[in-house]
Amino acid sequence: MPSNVIGKTLNQYRFFQNKVVRFFLSAGVAMLVDVTIYFITFNFIFVKDVVMIFGHPNKAHNVSLLISYSCGVIVNFLLTKYAVFANSTLASRRQFIRFSFIAFIGFFANYALLRFFIEIFYIAPTLARIISALSLGFSSYYVHKLFTFKIKPNND
Repeated sequence: MPSNVIGKTLNQYRFFQNKVVRFFLSAGVAMLVDVTIYFITFNFIFVKDVVMIFGHPNKAHNVSLLISYSCGVIVNFLLTKYAVFANSTLASRRQFIRFSFIAFIGFFANYALLRFFIEIFYIAPTLARIISALSLGFSSYYVHKLFTFKIKPNND
């Protein structure tokens, strides 16, 4: 490895200066958190049984999705806020509310896709979770860029 490369931070490389690249790296880390938690909750905590919540039966893959998705959203927000859109002028609270709103909509899209892949195509739940997450990831960059982490114009 050349000596001029040693000691450089990731931001010094042109590849990592691209917001789209940083966004997908952040989303990838969040997805790994999400899928790992999904796998653990589905296979080891709920042991593929029906889960009772407030007296109502729920399929284990649905409850696992709720837990894993929530953890992934928090990780994704923090990484996206600080590693991708750090120059946003919106208040952090407003960003989180917007991010959560988009994530709420995304949850139902993920839920629908997850059920579709598992119950119609009989894809293994963890693989179905990965496919559903990837299929919605591309549109989320522009939604977050234009809405969640919008930069207010200067009124000078």
